[in-house]
Amino acid sequence: MNNVTNPLLEAVALDGPAAAHLSGLSAKTLERRALEGEPLGRIKVGRRVLFHRATLEAWLVSKAQLQTVPTAR
Repeated sequence: MNNVTNPLLEAVALDGPAAAHLSGLSAKTLERRALEGEPLGRIKVGRRVLFHRATLEAWLVSKAQLQTVPTAR
């Protein structure tokens, strides 16, 4: 069994490229949506922009649920 852990799996906050990889969106799109008010967990630390992982994951789940809600006929 491989005991090597992926640091991205344990990170509390992700930089733009890691958040982009997790979400499947570009880092630029994530940044734009965060600045437009989407609750992506954008955190500014000095000059770095990070994304709170749990908040980003919750946003992704909410988007997935919105797309799978059946419509009334």
